[in-house]
Amino acid sequence: MKGVYLPAEIALQADGNGAFHLNFDEMLEQYAAEGVTQLRLGFDWGRLQPRAGGFSHEWAEWYGDVINAAKKHGIGVWASLLESELPHWFDDERGFSDPKSAGKHWPRFVELMGDSFGDRVAGWFPINDPIGFAARKETDDGQRHGEMVDTMVVAWRDAWRILRGGPPIAGSFGVRMVRPTDDSPEASERAQREDHLRWKTFLRGLRDGSVVIPGRADRELDDLAGAIDLIGIMFRSDLATDQSITDESLRRWQERATMLIHRVRDEAPHQPIVLSYRSARRGKRETQSDAAVMTEAFMHAVDDCCDDGFDIHSLYTEPTGRFTQTR
Repeated sequence: MKGVYLPAEIALQADGNGAFHLNFDEMLEQYAAEGVTQLRLGFDWGRLQPRAGGFSHEWAEWYGDVINAAKKHGIGVWASLLESELPHWFDDERGFSDPKSAGKHWPRFVELMGDSFGDRVAGWFPINDPIGFAARKETDDGQRHGEMVDTMVVAWRDAWRILRGGPPIAGSFGVRMVRPTDDSPEASERAQREDHLRWKTFLRGLRDGSVVIPGRADRELDDLAGAIDLIGIMFRSDLATDQSITDESLRRWQERATMLIHRVRDEAPHQPIVLSYRSARRGKRETQSDAAVMTEAFMHAVDDCCDDGFDIHSLYTEPTGRFTQTR
């Protein structure tokens, strides 16, 4: 299925006035004409719940209007509940750095979303790139970072417990080719740790129920095994050491993307795969045309994997006006 990924920071660029509603409807109509059948939409937790225990009916209505407009054009909306930003009030309570705070507030928000939209959305992406999220929030302390990763695994399990039995639940686990930053043993050790976190902590944990985080004791977590319907992976474009976009650098990027998708299947061989792709913003000089050709190369990689018999359920890309057919 063709899909468009609109993170919250893109979907909410305007101020939500009537003209924005009209433009959103026109945009969805255009996507439908191009064969798009799914919209992955970032739900902004801070707007929907501006205070602990609160609920913004105004923003809930806005999201409801988008869902209705999408349905009118034959597009199903998949809700992405936790992306890059937290509500300020939750951040003030240390957010996912505090397991008690996370265990109190996150399930309540998921329940609120399930009650409000569970019979209207086509599916759920509970947490976007949990390993990347933890890395941004806890950058300097390895112990605290490990604790946050553990809390993110529990948060995933909690979301599954609340949402299961309704629309399908897909992952959005950020993966990439991890390279040491230099030739030092320390850089090699950091790269090995990140590689394990990105490729094994969630993917293997969801397979066997074990939480394995480097530097922490392994443990079993109730209801973690099988707590997912679709293996979802988040990619960003990666030129590696290439300094510019050329035919050769695009070919190398396509090869790397194909290798990454193969590794996904190796880690989760028995479930359909959902791919979400965003172009890496390497600087202000990158143009929309640059993003489009990088996206096109990624799509060729997806087509190659489909030809190899991979079960690609759907592909979401940022809006560039160009899409590919997955099978």
